[in-house]
Amino acid sequence: MLCAFEVEILIRELDGVLYQALHLARKGLPSLVGDRMVNRYIRSGSNPVLYFDSDQHVPTNRHVLDNHGVVLNLNAEGQGFVDDPPTLQANFAKIIDHVTAICLWGQKQADILAALIPDDRRDDLIVTGHPAFDLADERFIGYYRNPDIVREHGEDYILINTSFGMFNHEMGFDHYVKMLSRMDEWKVYGDPAHLARLKKRCAHQEKTALAMIELCAMLAEAHPDRHIIIRPHPAEDAEFYRCRTSDRTNIFVTKQGAAREWIASAAAVIHHDCTTGLEATLMGKLVLQYAPFEDIEEAAALMTTIGHRVTSPEEAIRAIDQGTMPEETSRELRARLAPYLANVTGRAAEVIAELAASHAAGVKTWLPAPLGPWGQAKCWRKYLSKLLRARQPGRNGRKVRYALNKFSRLRKEEVERRLNGLRTAEPELPEVDVRPLCLNTFLITPRP
Repeated sequence: MLCAFEVEILIRELDGVLYQALHLARKGLPSLVGDRMVNRYIRSGSNPVLYFDSDQHVPTNRHVLDNHGVVLNLNAEGQGFVDDPPTLQANFAKIIDHVTAICLWGQKQADILAALIPDDRRDDLIVTGHPAFDLADERFIGYYRNPDIVREHGEDYILINTSFGMFNHEMGFDHYVKMLSRMDEWKVYGDPAHLARLKKRCAHQEKTALAMIELCAMLAEAHPDRHIIIRPHPAEDAEFYRCRTSDRTNIFVTKQGAAREWIASAAAVIHHDCTTGLEATLMGKLVLQYAPFEDIEEAAALMTTIGHRVTSPEEAIRAIDQGTMPEETSRELRARLAPYLANVTGRAAEVIAELAASHAAGVKTWLPAPLGPWGQAKCWRKYLSKLLRARQPGRNGRKVRYALNKFSRLRKEEVERRLNGLRTAEPELPEVDVRPLCLNTFLITPRP
């Protein structure tokens, strides 16, 4: 049975998807991986497929189910929703009517959804963890270590990951929320109560972001020979940080590369309520959770518990000077995380591959073919149009640049490089063949 993954944000999702594809190949299952064309492929006919739903797009899910396929909801970031408002939790729960099962990060999330769905569907809540977090492990540090980063910044830099994409969104808050509210699966963003909560979160994010910029300035002064790296969330406007730190020659603001490439070589990682704090903890790094204000009710509550909490620049500097995360603190953090993230005690990719294989048993496998010349030309025309429109000034250009940043050009050589790197870190994974079907879309099949 063909497995299909549509990737929304390349630098956030690709490694986890490719790692899962290798585990599926181990079970003899091929994978279709790429951008929007994945959905075009699976909706173009009536072949049964196993679709990994990550954005709750009901028409695609219904097409798969109506053609005797399987839909496993596997959310890339939203199922850390234990501290989300009830309206958003209910929004995640409602997809149960259009999926075969929901794969959850941890038991805590399963407990929340169990109270929000019909009793007869509770067995379809499956605690698996997420394959992306399998890779947040010390044995994959070599995979993520980027020689270009090390060459430019060394291996003693201090990494500050921000996650303030609500108030500092590249498209602007109003336009971003308006865009979301137009989507059938995210109508909740048009709800006045939800909107009011978001605006409170924006206010908290803005003052915290400014406090983190002040922290960066003091770190830069305390450690003039070390680089301070500010890495905004992919949705954020990096210029907010760049224009406020340009007078410091050892502060760098970048959105280039994957978060774990920066974590892998960092001496310390600082965050406020970002998932990268969780990833850095699992990767064995010194992690500081910066909480300059008491009122954190508008932050992601679970993530604010991840790391050694510091409340002032002076505390942060002292903790960094100590150099490592105390072993006892690390054990406590992992124990605290376990109910929310099954990866702490197991491997999600193995569990999900077993689940997929059980659904695929006895089903004939359809393998899609590359698009013809006209189809290829249409893909390129759309991509080249985006490149041109991204140069437009104002809001239209920002919107297109945001889309391009989410999924930039992906070449076969890059897919193969990553697959080979994953196999080097975990040699028991199988060899696979990669076949480009069209721009940014690939078929990964087990090698005979």
